[in-house]
Amino acid sequence: MTTTFTIRNVANEDGAAQISDFGAHVLSWTPAGGHPAVWQPKAVYLGKPIRGGVPVVLPWFALGFEHGEIAGKKPKHGFARTTVWHVDEGATDDRRIRYTLSDADATPELLAPLHSGASPRFHAVYDIEVGKELTMTLTVTNDGTEPLRYETALHTHFHVGDLTQVSLHGLEGSDYLDATVAGYPPRVQPDEPVTFDGTTVDRIYYSTDTLRLDDPAWDRVIVIEAHGTKQTVTWNPGTAADTEIGDMQPGEWRDFVAIEAAACREYAIELAPSESHALTQRISVENR
Repeated sequence: MTTTFTIRNVANEDGAAQISDFGAHVLSWTPAGGHPAVWQPKAVYLGKPIRGGVPVVLPWFALGFEHGEIAGKKPKHGFARTTVWHVDEGATDDRRIRYTLSDADATPELLAPLHSGASPRFHAVYDIEVGKELTMTLTVTNDGTEPLRYETALHTHFHVGDLTQVSLHGLEGSDYLDATVAGYPPRVQPDEPVTFDGTTVDRIYYSTDTLRLDDPAWDRVIVIEAHGTKQTVTWNPGTAADTEIGDMQPGEWRDFVAIEAAACREYAIELAPSESHALTQRISVENR
């Protein structure tokens, strides 16, 4: 794994972000005059998958999903987040940055688990727009001669004043899978917002309605829109993080919640040769 890391600042009068070339990883985003909206832990360990921010999950989710069963694909969340992406300087300025990645950036061993022919080929373009809103669009194109199937997500960690006061609106009544229980049993969200009390939450919701993350401690609402997906993943480790996650400090679980635009399991993306698919997550902040 690389030991050289470039951190880029994309900043203007409307907002600022820090982004690592390693993983094309948005580390933080702060709208002008406001609190940070994308969470970065107090300690950022470069040289392994980066905690916090917005990891790009590609080309498989978690340990992967294959033929109805969980498959042991490694690294967790795919190799895109542990690979140095290329910057397209011609599409980069103080409001945007464009990254690219292709099969040429992965070893044959990493490509082998992909659902495609013997020689899977693809390229990904990741556009990040920074200002009053943060817009992230990941476009993947199948450059091979066989169909390509992959999973993906924009694993956004939202910074909040105090998670125990937060409520997530827009998922009321939605079906979801509970990933904290073996077998991922199906559940239904009650007709009430999602709240967090220190219990581990790890859910795949079958909904992509616009979400509103009410953050009373910082007197704001974070608005989250997604396109190109049918699923929303919500995760927070709760108090378990204090003893089970070595690169988080005690109590740091209160500072964030992950809300991800995702395409995984039975909703994995399938591309015919030369076909492309775009996954977008757009974030904005409003006063309460």
